[in-house]
Amino acid sequence: MKYYRILTLVLFALLLISYFSSKWGTDESKKTSEVHSSAIAHPSWQQVVEYAREHLPMEGQLKVKSDGFVYLKVDDAYIHNLFPMLELQKDGYREPPYFRTREAPGAHMSVFYENEHVVPEEAGQTFHFELKDIVIVKPSKHDRYAVLVVESPELEKLREKYGLSPKLLGHDFHITLAKKTIHPRGSHSAK
Repeated sequence: MKYYRILTLVLFALLLISYFSSKWGTDESKKTSEVHSSAIAHPSWQQVVEYAREHLPMEGQLKVKSDGFVYLKVDDAYIHNLFPMLELQKDGYREPPYFRTREAPGAHMSVFYENEHVVPEEAGQTFHFELKDIVIVKPSKHDRYAVLVVESPELEKLREKYGLSPKLLGHDFHITLAKKTIHPRGSHSAK
């Protein structure tokens, strides 16, 4: 009897891993994706998503940085308002470091990475998206991110127009709301 319970738990774990692998994809060329990714949703965060749907614009402006990174600039309230609502500070999460300099993107969605070498003629245009859910993503054993997963057929079509896959690295578009770095034991790096 105990053997069957263990077998059932192992099968369930494998199904979860399979599900999240297909949802978040992998790309061996990206350092942060070399370790298996997984995502965990928190039931009470659906209220945060509903708040965002009611109070925040579900659109952004396409911007291009000087290094070739292309992103959809969204309202900074996505981070400043939603991060405290998630109540992750007590678990060591912080706002992502997207506000350090004047050139920093603030709240945004990545659309094209620098190495994709795309300079879209659509820079400055507005693109729309729908909010799905908030999950914790673990791209490596040391990093955790709380992300607001979004759906944007417009951005998928834009990527396809430039000969690329509809989703960046096979991942859903998202807005990073919080970040946590887990330091290995014995590490005393400054935060």
